[in-house]
Parts: sequence; C-alpha cells; structure tokens
Amino acid sequence: MSVPSGNRTALEKARAAERAAHAAEVAKLSKRIRELEGTNEALGKAIGLLHAMNEHEPADARTTNDPSGS
Repeated sequence: MSVPSGNRTALEKARAAERAAHAAEVAKLSKRIRELEGTNEALGKAIGLLHAMNEHEPADARTTNDPSGS
C-alpha cells in the first residue's frame, strides 16, 4: 500500500509535532523530579537533625502538677 506524498508529509509533520510535545513533557517532568528529589533530600536532612537534637535532650524530663513550685 502506497501513501500519497501529500498525506505522507502531513503524517510526518503530525509525528514531528507529537515527538516535540512528548519531548517537552519529558523535560518538564524531569525538572519536576529534580525539584522533588531536592525537597526530599532537604526534608531527610531536617529529620536527621531533629533526631540528633532529640538524642541530646534529657531522657527523663520530669513534669510536676504541684502548683506550689510555680
């Protein structure tokens, strides 16, 4: 089966447009992935710092309900 030249050109243009749209979407999603990975790394560091700070706090923090100590 042979495709007429005019139709072939139209199909090639449509495929080129589709490839360009896919490439743009891939670039956009790749950028978003890098942003989210950076956020994830920052949150991991913050959580690690909170754990480290928690380890340095006194283990037995006593609270009192005695109003005379206030």
